[in-house]
Amino acid sequence: MIVFFMLTYTAYKRSFKNLIEVFKENKELTARSNDIASKSENLELLAMEIASYDKYLGNQNIARDIVQQEVIAFSTQHQGISINDLQAIHMFEGENYSIYTNQLDVTGNINDLMRLAYDFETKFNFSRVVSTNYYTVKKNNKNEILHLKILFQNYEMKSKK
Repeated sequence: MIVFFMLTYTAYKRSFKNLIEVFKENKELTARSNDIASKSENLELLAMEIASYDKYLGNQNIARDIVQQEVIAFSTQHQGISINDLQAIHMFEGENYSIYTNQLDVTGNINDLMRLAYDFETKFNFSRVVSTNYYTVKKNNKNEILHLKILFQNYEMKSKK
């Protein structure tokens, strides 16, 4: 009986103990692997959501001055458009985000202004158009000048410290 217990104990120490540890480790690694796989799926979904938000809100991490320069450059590419006024960048800081607003006032005929507004809405990727306003100004009681005022906004998330 003693020899049987000694052989059982020896077999347990040499074979079964290692086998049980391997099963436990395999179970832990499988759980970790499933956890990593679920997190990577969440990361892919999050990356797709960020890309769609960037498309809707404008790209993030672009310097304010560069956005304003790109607005000017994009406007000057259109024939029949002249820049009447470009306001300074307005900045609003919330608790978790910052909003930068650029205001552009251009003049031209209705077709050129509508084409410019459409192109800003569809082709301009540096910022998003949040408002357009057409209005006329009468100069010297002679002729009316058609204006288009466009507001652009960029949103930035504040980094957590």
